[in-house]
Amino acid sequence: MENILKGHDNETLLLTKQVFTMLINSVIIHFKESHKIEGKYKDSQLYGFGSYDTEKANLKNDLELVLRGYVNGKYLYNKLRESSSGKPVIKISREYRSLFFNYLGYKDVIEFIESDSFTPKQRDKQFDLLNKRGSIIDHYYVCYYFGEDNKMNKGQVIVYNDWKTVEMIYVYVDENEAKGVYTFYGTISQSEDFAHFDTKYFVGNKKSEGAKFIFFIGKSSPNERHYLIGTYSGFDKYDRAIAGKMILKKFDAKAEIEEEVNDKSFDPIICQELNKVRLVVESNIRKNPLMFSKKSPYAQVLTKSAGDYAFNFNVEGENYGINLKIEKHHYNIVSLNDSVIIEDDKVLALNKGQILNLDFSVSGMFHLQKTSIYINAMDFVNKSKGVEGQFNGVDINNNIVSGIVYISKL
Repeated sequence: MENILKGHDNETLLLTKQVFTMLINSVIIHFKESHKIEGKYKDSQLYGFGSYDTEKANLKNDLELVLRGYVNGKYLYNKLRESSSGKPVIKISREYRSLFFNYLGYKDVIEFIESDSFTPKQRDKQFDLLNKRGSIIDHYYVCYYFGEDNKMNKGQVIVYNDWKTVEMIYVYVDENEAKGVYTFYGTISQSEDFAHFDTKYFVGNKKSEGAKFIFFIGKSSPNERHYLIGTYSGFDKYDRAIAGKMILKKFDAKAEIEEEVNDKSFDPIICQELNKVRLVVESNIRKNPLMFSKKSPYAQVLTKSAGDYAFNFNVEGENYGINLKIEKHHYNIVSLNDSVIIEDDKVLALNKGQILNLDFSVSGMFHLQKTSIYINAMDFVNKSKGVEGQFNGVDINNNIVSGIVYISKL
């Protein structure tokens, strides 16, 4: 088994959560027995950091005697915090990779896990991690999304174990510049052309469901792609159910993603893809569907807008006509002309249902390529004759135009 460690003496040591938990418990027991300490011991004094008493027993001093050099007193405590938060694999820096085992009288991690303290399954899991260490590379991404408070956000995404597990870190800064850190751990599964992230987060010792993510990876390895685009669903920091679009950008090192996340600027290409792309479900139950949202009471305006219509646009004295359908139930705007396709269409009831807004782009042979129409809603839905509205848009020559549009039922 010793051959596992050969050639990797200068590498970070990876420990399973079970092995690390046993390690730190053994270290603390050994420390207390050595110094005849009973009962609880303050963390800062135990590990030797902060305002601890240097004259009293502490692990920092004990470990420095073993290492014969400086030891960061808070290092082991920080690793305990990582393990307690649910992190499945704990990394031990190369300068400490043998220290904690030496303190217990073991040569290295191999001697430790070959002791009677572990089950065969726990040993096999740790040996698998050691065997794979030379060939496994962590992958670093920054995730971009339109998040809470109607702002673009960034987060750190670290993929481990040959795309088997993931760690996601989000930092929010409040109005007082205080930082709140949210960390999620999860598993990754790949099916057909997609990678699925299923995450959890921990509050104390309690594990709760985190967000779900789906990214398109195609037929190639996900490692080959510098960008991954997908969707997420979960709960935001205000405990609202949310969903939206997310982009992952690949970086070469952890320091690079930390620098990028701390940078307050955003790539405009990514911004324009993600801005406002977010669905929020408020965390309360409505007894009446008219209370779903502020626009719910005016749904009848949309219902009565369905039908086939002739639109006649007057642009600088010239008339341009197109026939369109507003679909019942779906409220899609569809062209009735074979040579024209309608895209990016929306039908909205504005100003407490008083104004109907039809917004769409046109692909094909028509004078207007983009238009937004505003009509008196009551005139549009109640009169069998034509109605008049106002429009603004962009014509086929990229000129900004506006004018009157006449709409009549077919």
